[in-house]
Amino acid sequence: MSDEAPRTRRGIDFLRRGGQSVPGPGLRWTDAPAPASSRDPRFPGWVREGEFLYRRRLAFAGRAVEIWDPAFSPEAGSVDKLVFYDTETTGLSGGAGSLIFLFGAAWCEGHDLKFEQLFLADFPGEPEFLQAIEGLLRPFAAWVSYNGKTFDSHLIRTRFLMNGMTMEPGPQVDLLHHARRLWRSITRDCSLKAIERDILGVTREMDVAGEDIPLVWLEFLRTGSPGILPVVFQHNMTDITSVARLYGVIGSLLRGDVEETPVDETALGGWLLARSPASGAALLGEAFQKGSLQAGVALSLHHKRLGEWDTAVGIWQELLQRSKSLFAAVELAKHLEHRVRDLRRALEIVEMVSSWQLPLSAGDRQEIRRRRDRLVRKLSMRTERYPRTASTE
Repeated sequence: MSDEAPRTRRGIDFLRRGGQSVPGPGLRWTDAPAPASSRDPRFPGWVREGEFLYRRRLAFAGRAVEIWDPAFSPEAGSVDKLVFYDTETTGLSGGAGSLIFLFGAAWCEGHDLKFEQLFLADFPGEPEFLQAIEGLLRPFAAWVSYNGKTFDSHLIRTRFLMNGMTMEPGPQVDLLHHARRLWRSITRDCSLKAIERDILGVTREMDVAGEDIPLVWLEFLRTGSPGILPVVFQHNMTDITSVARLYGVIGSLLRGDVEETPVDETALGGWLLARSPASGAALLGEAFQKGSLQAGVALSLHHKRLGEWDTAVGIWQELLQRSKSLFAAVELAKHLEHRVRDLRRALEIVEMVSSWQLPLSAGDRQEIRRRRDRLVRKLSMRTERYPRTASTE
C-alpha cells in the first residue's frame, strides 16, 4: 500500500465530518464576496461562472520567486511573464480520450504568488472551460511545469483541437528535466513528491493518490456530491506552489547559493560551465576534492578546451592515482603522443592500461590496441631513422 493511502483516507474522513478547505498560513482568498447566484454551497470559496465552470483565486503572501539568469532560461524577460501550471485529468495516458477537469496556475505579482484554479463540473462545459484556460494563460510569455512539456501541454493542445479551437503552448521550462540533472543521485526517484520530501522539505498532510484522481471526479459526476474533490483541489494547488518554489530553489543554485540545498555538485558544476565557467569550474573543483571522479573528468575537459594543459594534465594524473581511470590514461597518452611528442612515455601509459586487465568494452579494447600499435610503429620508425636518439630516450 502506498504511503499516500492513509492520507487519502484521512482526507475522506475529514470531509465526511463536514470539514471544508480554508486558506492556510500566509494564504488568503482574493475574490470579492460573490453574489448568492454565483455561489455553490458544495464548493466554498469558488465562484460559479457558467453552468459547468467554477473559478477560485488565492494569494500566497511573500512567496514570489526570482527569475533565472537569461543565460540559463531566456524564455521570459521578467518573472511576471512566467506562469506555473498543472492539470488534473481523467486519465494519465494523455490520449485523445483524456479530459482536463481541473486547471491551476500561479504567477508572481510583487512579493506575492497569485494562484487561480478552474474547475469543470461536467463534460458539456468543456468549451467554456478551455476558453477560460486560454484567457488565464494569454498574458504570460513562458510556461513552467513539472513534466508539462511531455504531458500537460500536449493534452491542452489536444483538447483544444478536439473542440475545434487552437491553443499553442508558449516556450516551456520543464523542471523535471532539471531535477533529474541535479538530484537523480540524491532522491530515490525524481517524482515531484520525492523532490518535495528530499529537497524542499515539504510534507503533504492530506493528499490523494494521483491514480485515484480520475475516479474522484467521475464519482462526483455520478453523485453530484463533491466527496473528496477538495483534497484534489489542494493536491493541484500544492503541485503548483511546489513547482514555483522549486523554480526559486534552482534559481538560487544557478546564482551560486549551494549552502542551503542538497545538490549533486558535479551535475550543477557541469551545467554552470556552459554559462558561468568560473563558478562551474570552482564547484567542480570542490566536488573533485570531495571524491567525485566524474567532477574531475568534467573539470579536466574544461581546462583542455581552454588550452590550459598543465592543469588538465595534473587532474588526469590525480585521477590515475585515485583510480584506474581509463579516461585519464587515454587523455594522458594522447597528450604525450601529440603535444609533448614523448612516444615512449605514451606507450608506457597504454601498456599500463593493458596490465590492469579491466573489463573493457570491445570499442575500448580496439582503441587501446590501435593506440599501442601506432606508438610501437612510430618508435620503430624513429629507431630506424635516428638510432642513437631513440636509444637514449
